[in-house]
Amino acid sequence: MTAIAPGFSTPLHVHHAEDEAFYVLEGELTMRCGDRTFRAKPGAFVFLPRDVPHTFVVEGETPARVLTLLSPGGCEAMFVEGGRLPEHDGLPPATPPDIEALTQLSLRYRSEIVGPPMTPSGR
Repeated sequence: MTAIAPGFSTPLHVHHAEDEAFYVLEGELTMRCGDRTFRAKPGAFVFLPRDVPHTFVVEGETPARVLTLLSPGGCEAMFVEGGRLPEHDGLPPATPPDIEALTQLSLRYRSEIVGPPMTPSGR
């Protein structure tokens, strides 16, 4: 289970070695997969096939909680390696990603950054 801060978005990216899926437990996401953009609310299951560009943004003022699945496994190490240590209790605020660092990290995990993050619809 992953908790994600309001306003957080990943850069548009592609996984070449695994499929990714989200089961939304709480919150609301705007998802982009290929040329489709759609909302994912609690109870939604979203499948993101390998080799298709995708991203998401957490909408609203509350965090999202999602169960993230990667198949085959192994890419979860990229999230650990690319994450940051907590500064205090709770989630850190959403900040712009370090695209250069993520680009280098992604290459080691057979992924690539292909575009910018999304902006929440209300901002």
